[in-house]
Amino acid sequence: MSVYQREELASKNDVEKLIKYVEKLSNSFDLTRDEVSQLRIDFDLAQEQNPFNVNVWLKPSELAALLKVSTSTVTKYRNEGRFKKSSVKEVDRGKRTDFYYHRINAIKDVSKIKPIHIAGKKILDRFA
Repeated sequence: MSVYQREELASKNDVEKLIKYVEKLSNSFDLTRDEVSQLRIDFDLAQEQNPFNVNVWLKPSELAALLKVSTSTVTKYRNEGRFKKSSVKEVDRGKRTDFYYHRINAIKDVSKIKPIHIAGKKILDRFA
């Protein structure tokens, strides 16, 4: 076996090891992402069930009052898809569907569209 063949064989082994390592990292990342997502869901559920917490889910009128916009603007934002799925909760009530908005996530989503104003002063351009 020549030196060239040994180097080629070594590089193939290195590439195979690297591919296996990348696959392992990718699987580990997927698992971590799923765990973080589940933790977020668990945290939201725990926060909602805390009796000392203010109501996490707001009616469209309550969100509109916080944001100083009309309820039709809140509905328009929802229809345009500007709220993430985690920000809106649908409650089926027979023939109609009511929508509730997560107090924190919905404000984060709106802050990406426009700055949040409170009492006529620009408080933040973007909610962290």
